[in-house]
Amino acid sequence: MGIATDLIVVVIAGLLGGLVARRLNQPLILGYIVAGIAIGPFTGGITLSGVEEIEQLAEIGVALLLFSLGLEFSLKSLKPIRAVALGGTTLQVAATALVTFALCRFLGWPSLAALWFAAAVVSSSTAVILKTLSSRGQMGTLSSRVMLGMSIVQDIMVIPLMVVLINLNHAGFSASAIAVPLVKVTLFVAAMLFAGARVIPLLMRFVARWESRELFLLAVTAMGLGVGLFTYALDLSFAFGAFIAGLVLSESDYGKAALNDLIPVRDLFGLLFFVTIGMLLDPAFLFAHLGEILLLLGAVVTVKGLILAGTGRLFGYRNVIPLAMFFGMIPISEIAFIVLQHGLDSGAMDLNLYALALSVVVLSMLLGPLATALTAPVYRFIRSLSGPATIRTVNIPKTGLHDHVVIAGGGSFGRLLAFVFRSLDVPYLIIEPHHATFEAGQKEGLNLLYGDPGQDVILEAAEIERSRLLIITLRGTLETLDVVRAARKRNGELPIMARGEGREERRLLEEHDVTRIVEPDLEAGLEMGRQALLELGFPATTVQRELDALRRVTYNTLYDSHPEYEALAHLRSAACLMNMEWIYLKEGNPLAGKKLAETPIRSDFGLSVVAVGRQGNLLADLNGDFLLLPGDYIAVVGTAEQNERFVEAYGKVKNSAAEPRQANGSPSREG
Repeated sequence: MGIATDLIVVVIAGLLGGLVARRLNQPLILGYIVAGIAIGPFTGGITLSGVEEIEQLAEIGVALLLFSLGLEFSLKSLKPIRAVALGGTTLQVAATALVTFALCRFLGWPSLAALWFAAAVVSSSTAVILKTLSSRGQMGTLSSRVMLGMSIVQDIMVIPLMVVLINLNHAGFSASAIAVPLVKVTLFVAAMLFAGARVIPLLMRFVARWESRELFLLAVTAMGLGVGLFTYALDLSFAFGAFIAGLVLSESDYGKAALNDLIPVRDLFGLLFFVTIGMLLDPAFLFAHLGEILLLLGAVVTVKGLILAGTGRLFGYRNVIPLAMFFGMIPISEIAFIVLQHGLDSGAMDLNLYALALSVVVLSMLLGPLATALTAPVYRFIRSLSGPATIRTVNIPKTGLHDHVVIAGGGSFGRLLAFVFRSLDVPYLIIEPHHATFEAGQKEGLNLLYGDPGQDVILEAAEIERSRLLIITLRGTLETLDVVRAARKRNGELPIMARGEGREERRLLEEHDVTRIVEPDLEAGLEMGRQALLELGFPATTVQRELDALRRVTYNTLYDSHPEYEALAHLRSAACLMNMEWIYLKEGNPLAGKKLAETPIRSDFGLSVVAVGRQGNLLADLNGDFLLLPGDYIAVVGTAEQNERFVEAYGKVKNSAAEPRQANGSPSREG
């Protein structure tokens, strides 16, 4: 059956390898590569027709994989990290290539072979990084955005390097040999950007009018392969054309729809590429040259990792991010396979050097997902060796803090919380790890502590032992868990609230006794749903009931552990629809000790008492004989004017940190 049999063998082997990897709680990519090694032509088992066919499959696989990765990545996402993604990546690529070239020359490699290998290893595998971060629940963190942004720009930069090297092989070292291919690449990219703005949207709109997902998927795939074929005809890389086509299409109105239809195919492309890459690895050659391969792998990984980490530090990224770049960007890019193939075909590399370089690339892909797991323990170890942190504070009371809320991580989210707490006279303190944000908060008059919230000395300065709540606004799971561990050492009973995105991250936070986990995407979705339903004319009570039901599914442990919370949630929902005021009855309040019918609440103020909170319980079934007691807090409903007159007569805001709390944790009026 020829190629059909080959594809069947690859898919079955990838499935088995993926199942084993999943069973061992490892990224699927590891299983794919190991499965490819097992069925490769060098192991004597079931294999494909021959090495040439394997290489052709791998080339098609990497082109389609890069096309789908281009679709998934938006150039607009580079804007927040454009400095490190563009300037930092340029610096890193140049430094890595220079050091790798010098290393290969030191090992006796010919100059052209050293240049080809240097061009192959400067970039990191976007696919491996993406899948590893996804499997570990670390997508969306700042470190993940930096790593993915840099890896995409690395791939873009590798193609001109490869084209220049192809010309150097033919024309030798000259200005024209360098300038001509660079001009060719620049003109092609400019033409693609023009087509992406004018031609591609028209074509996709024409296909979309037929409302056929099959035609749409075929059009998307044909576009990627067609552009790749066009670049191949221009003596550029087939994979490069497919990648640029994906990037351009991702910026169009149809980019997300194309990606959505291509996701299942993309995963199949990934399986195809990584299994075939594993098949190209010769175990016999690997063991015969193990020392040389490991030396070269260790040197390349260390050099590139140190340059990446240093680049991150140079562009202002601190804490765990440089270390995450060091370990997370170990796997060499899938585009290295294309570079090495061209190096071999051009005669710059012999079969021995090609096999050596390919072994380094494959082993780096195997090592990458495993090395990523080292980020957290190594970061904790380095932190344990670091000296005392520099402490700067703003607007902290001279008498110290007590019963305050600590907001660890700051950022825009933390500052928003601070504004809410400040308006309600709740004592708080933001631990802000970023100096620019610290200075911005200082101008806004917020209570701030500058430093890493995961450091013990910073938490000590924040008086975490005397706080009543810790809110962690950091996005990264590793950084969040560091703060949780450090806080638990000083205050084991402290309630902790953190943001969690995805099932895996929620599981990790729950295992570390995080009290409350808030999902930002869920809350944003519920709010959008609320506004949409109101816009569609649904009654406000119906909208609130449906959204509360959805929220209960996610926060079921909160409702189950606190039965009174559900009643209070309903009460808060109703409060959104009416003017409600809470009054706390301290000892000596004229209302305390009277039955509701005896109070002037309704007769003098026209208000209705809808609930009474007493000793953690919410009492809503009230009548005129209900006796109010000191320590109760009562909820009254009326117009804004009626509420204000009632508060003036029987309640006032108390600013003490130890003021009574409502069941929902916010300050009450006290009378």
